[in-house]
Amino acid sequence: MFRSPSKSQSDPNLTKDVDVVNVTQRKRKQPECELTLAISTLSNEVKKSLSDLRVDINSQFSSIKDSINTLRGELNAISSDFSQMLSDVKALRLDCDAAKEDITELKSHYSELSREVSELKSTVNFNAENNTDGAKRIADMELRIKDSGAATISLLEGKIDKLEQQARHCNIEICNVPEKRGENLSTVLESIASAINMTLSQRDIIAIHRVPHAHSKNTRPKNIIVKFATRLLRDNMLSAYRLSKGLTSDRIGISGAPIRVYINEHLTLRNKELFRKCREAAQANKFKYVWIRNATILVKETDAIHTESDISSKIVANKYRTETATET
Repeated sequence: MFRSPSKSQSDPNLTKDVDVVNVTQRKRKQPECELTLAISTLSNEVKKSLSDLRVDINSQFSSIKDSINTLRGELNAISSDFSQMLSDVKALRLDCDAAKEDITELKSHYSELSREVSELKSTVNFNAENNTDGAKRIADMELRIKDSGAATISLLEGKIDKLEQQARHCNIEICNVPEKRGENLSTVLESIASAINMTLSQRDIIAIHRVPHAHSKNTRPKNIIVKFATRLLRDNMLSAYRLSKGLTSDRIGISGAPIRVYINEHLTLRNKELFRKCREAAQANKFKYVWIRNATILVKETDAIHTESDISSKIVANKYRTETATET
C-alpha cells in the first residue's frame, strides 16, 4: 500500500500543484491493482491451502475411520474373548465349589481316619504288651519242645513207619525185571512162581503193579509190587525164592542177556534206606550176611557153627576183637 503524501511535505510552489496532483491521481490506480492481485494471489493460495487441507483432512478422516473399524473388530474379538473368559470363570467357580465340598468331605474322612488310627495305636500298644508276654511263653515252649520234640518226632515217625510196614505184610517186591510195552504182570508172576517151584493161582493175588523209583535218577526197571491174599502166601513165595539159590531173567521167559532178579519183602522207604546203610556198614566191617526177616534187619558176621574149632575161631576171636575195639 502507498500512503498519501502528508501535508507537511507539500511543495509551496503552487505552480507545480496541478502536476503534482495529476501525478498523484494517476499513480493511485497502480497500488489498487497490485492489492487486488495480491489479494487474488492470497485467495488462490488460501483456496489451495484449504483444498490441500480438505484433502489431508479427508485422508486423515479415512485413516481414522479405518482405525476405528479395526478397533471395532478388535473390540468385538476382545468382547468375545471376555465372554469366553466369563464362562471359564463361572466354570472355575463351579469347580472351586465342588473342590471345596470335596475338601470338606476329605477333612471329615481324615478326622475319622485319625480317630481310627488312634484306636489302632492303642490296640497295637495293647497287643505289643500281650505279644511280649506271648513271646516269653513261646520261648519257654520252644525250650520244652527242643528238649522233648526230637525224641517225640522220632517216636512218632517210628510208629507211622511201623504202621506202614504192617500194611505191607502181605506184599513182596520183585526187582530188576526188564520192562516191556504191553506186558502182563500176572503172566510174569506165574513164570517166576514156576521157576522157583511154587504153585500159585490167580485168586492168590489181590493186586500187582509196577511202582516208580524213589530217586528219579535210578535207571533200573521199575519194581513190581505183589499183594497176596494172605501173609502165609507171601512167606511161602519168599522161602521158595531163597531155596532157588538165585533167579535170572532167562528162567522166566524174558529174552536178552540174563540178569539177576531179586524178590524181597516190601519195605517202607525208611526201612529200605536203613537196610542200604546196614549193608554198606556190614561190607566195611567185613560182616558176611545181612538179610530181612519180617521187616526186621538181621546181620551175621560168619557162617554157622559146625565144629568145636568154629567156637574159638568165630565166637572167641570175635569177642576179643570187640573188646580191643572198645578199649581203643
